[in-house]
Amino acid sequence: MIECKQMEKLIPQFLDDDLDNQDLSDFLDHIDNCPECKEELTIQFLVRVGMQRLEDGNTFNLAKELERELTEAKKKMHRRKTLVLISYVLEITVAALFALCLLLAIAL
Repeated sequence: MIECKQMEKLIPQFLDDDLDNQDLSDFLDHIDNCPECKEELTIQFLVRVGMQRLEDGNTFNLAKELERELTEAKKKMHRRKTLVLISYVLEITVAALFALCLLLAIAL
């Protein structure tokens, strides 16, 4: 279970919202399919977030809060992938326009 060990090491970074695109994607895919790692995430989430909320006197629904965090992370990952795709399209467009300008300059 080497992959599980690697994913468990990413949990603190996930909770700190500090994973890059690839790590976040891998982490979310793994958590969706590994009950043991999701349980570890739940424990660390409770320790980090839940205990602070309880100390502050706020009500706290662990399952709902964690699912909200995971849903938001998935939305963020989708937005990141969309932005990367848009940046590739823009780079190709700029390169094509540059090539067109060169051809026009040569032709004139």
